[in-house]
Amino acid sequence: MKKFILLAILAILTAQIIQAQDQKVPVYAHLAIGYGNTFFYGSLAEKETINDGRGFGRNQGNTLSTFFYAAPKNWNGLGIGSGVKGFFATPNNGGNNETYLFNYYHVGIGLKYHPFSRQFNEGFYTKFNFGFGQMTEKMKYNDENRFEHQFAIGSTLLGAIGYAFPLGNSDRFALNIDLEAEYSARRGDVTDLGEDQEFQNSHVSINFGLSF
Repeated sequence: MKKFILLAILAILTAQIIQAQDQKVPVYAHLAIGYGNTFFYGSLAEKETINDGRGFGRNQGNTLSTFFYAAPKNWNGLGIGSGVKGFFATPNNGGNNETYLFNYYHVGIGLKYHPFSRQFNEGFYTKFNFGFGQMTEKMKYNDENRFEHQFAIGSTLLGAIGYAFPLGNSDRFALNIDLEAEYSARRGDVTDLGEDQEFQNSHVSINFGLSF
C-alpha cells in the first residue's frame, strides 16, 4: 500500500509537468551526483557505536538525484517540481568477516529559488524538498553467506544552498554545485526486534549537476 502511494504521488506530479509542457511553460531537468555522509539517531546510532568498535568505517557514499522544475519567467526565479534522490553507502567491512551496507531514497515535491538573479537557472539558489521513501539496511555474514535485513518507510525533509553557472549564451543550460542537508524519520521492521521500529537519520552531501 505504501509503495502504491509513492508511485501515485510520482505519477500525479509527472502528469502535472507534462501538462505544463503542453501549455508552453518552461520545464527544466536537474540531474546531479554527489558524495555525502549519513548520521544515525536512536537504536541505529547505538548500533553504529558498536560497529565502530568492531572496525567498521563511516557511513559515506554517493548520491544521485533527478528533478524536474516548472519555472515560468513571471515567477522571477522560482521553480516548482518533483523528483527523486537516492543515497548509496559504500559497503563497510569489519567484525568477523562481516559487511555492513545500506541505501535509501525519497520521492516528492521540490522548490528551487534564485533570490538575487531572479532568473531560474542562474546564480545563487536555495532548494527545498519534501518526500516519502524507504531505507534498506543489511548486515552480511560472509562466512555463513547470511543476511540480516532492516527495512523502513517514512518521510524526508531536505534543504540546500547552491550556485548555478550558466553554460554558453543559453539560459537553458547550467552547471550546479550545491550543499544539501536532510533529515528522515521512518518506521519499519528490524531483525529480532519486530515491526514498527523507529529509524532516524540526517545526511549532508555536496553535489554537482547539470540543469537544462
